[in-house]
Amino acid sequence: MLRRVLFLLAALITCYGLWWLFLRSAERQILAAQETFIEALEEHDWEKVSLMLAPDFVGPQGLNAQTAMPELQKALGGFVTLDIEAQDPTVQASPKLGVSSQRIKIIGLGSSFAIAVRERANQLETPWLLHWRKTGFWPWDWELTQAHNDSL
Repeated sequence: MLRRVLFLLAALITCYGLWWLFLRSAERQILAAQETFIEALEEHDWEKVSLMLAPDFVGPQGLNAQTAMPELQKALGGFVTLDIEAQDPTVQASPKLGVSSQRIKIIGLGSSFAIAVRERANQLETPWLLHWRKTGFWPWDWELTQAHNDSL
């Protein structure tokens, strides 16, 4: 009896693992990549943020992959505590491309510049559009190709 229970448990775990690795929708994969990206920003993990930006990344006000990193570090580096909330995210995706749309709310304490960044970001009325591209076989192989907000 114990063998059957253990075998059934192992089979269930294997099925869930296979589903998680290969059968999750592109929309769910993009939301997971976005969550990883936001967590890296919150933790000031600039290496991970840099790795998630596509080489051809295009950001607000003409930023590219090289110029975006110093600007992100300048804007978010002054936070002692930082929590970034993606509010009401929606995703449209195909197997290799996707766009997520959400309003971003920043909660945190830090330098006076950081507080000014927080206030400006929280005043934006239009949602952020994040464009994602799948670069590999694994479900976590998504990179950010474009970030855009019409209010900037």
